[in-house]
Amino acid sequence: MAFVRKKKFDWKSNDGSILMVVLWILAFLVLLGLGLGYSTSIDQRLVGYQRDRLMALYLAKAGYYRALAELEQDPTPKIDSYLDTWSHNPEAFHEAKLGEGNFTVSYPVREEDGSEGVIYGIMDEDRKVDVNFASQAVLLRLPGMTDEIVDAVLDWRAKHKGLGESLGQVKDKPLKVLEDVLLVEGMTKEIFQALRPFITVYTDGKVNLNSAPREVLTAFNMDEDLVNKLLRFRKGLDNVRGTEDDQSFASLGGVVQQLNAFVEPLTPKEAAQLTSLISQSRLKVSSNVFRIHSSGSVRNGKVVRTVEGVVLGGPKKSSPLTLLSWHEN
Repeated sequence: MAFVRKKKFDWKSNDGSILMVVLWILAFLVLLGLGLGYSTSIDQRLVGYQRDRLMALYLAKAGYYRALAELEQDPTPKIDSYLDTWSHNPEAFHEAKLGEGNFTVSYPVREEDGSEGVIYGIMDEDRKVDVNFASQAVLLRLPGMTDEIVDAVLDWRAKHKGLGESLGQVKDKPLKVLEDVLLVEGMTKEIFQALRPFITVYTDGKVNLNSAPREVLTAFNMDEDLVNKLLRFRKGLDNVRGTEDDQSFASLGGVVQQLNAFVEPLTPKEAAQLTSLISQSRLKVSSNVFRIHSSGSVRNGKVVRTVEGVVLGGPKKSSPLTLLSWHEN
């Protein structure tokens, strides 16, 4: 019987091959580790980003609820103007610190010189023209409006009035949310953006004389000199909004008297214009509907979320605030 002797593996003669195999394995393990590390790093950053987005959203909501609290504490519910702390309050609403971030409640305004400004507070919707109730003449005087678009708005109102009654909605409001205006024939995004600061669909159709901007006052066919006197009265003697001498109208019955007692009295024509609008129930000195735009920010503004709610406070805010519209971004 023949025996076969096994050949011993010569480690020394294969040192080079073994070393190459080991190096390739090490290289593979290093690349695998780098890949896993990079993937884990991306996952961590994504998780961190989602956490920051969620935190920014809750900061925005915190600003919204802070604004609601300010509205509910309004000491002068029968008069609403720029003098109210909910309307203009940078200390409470401008980058208010909370936890790891801050919130800001604000809205944009166009200054008299045409420049863009920011107000830190809540905007009352009653400063605007309600397209559900406005006459053809008033709508035509608004920025960007044409005869064709106004006719389309009136047609929409005629066709849709009362359709929401069975759903428990307000019967006399054919346009339920502001974005419905975009559905009107002939309306474009550009015209809508030009109109947006001056129109609403949430009010009773009356305009707050204490907060209405120039474009809205002009839409009600007030002469330019009368509009200037109204705006100057609200800004006070220094003609600067947001200072201690700002003023507001205490009642509709005293509007003409308050203006006459200011720097320059009204002319008979101007007094007649105001008296006519008041007698037609087109004006008021308080607001019932408010728009709250709140933004939350973390990581020094690198992550920002916003919320916007429109709330109804009821006549003289005697009833609890009711949410009419809500957007998150």
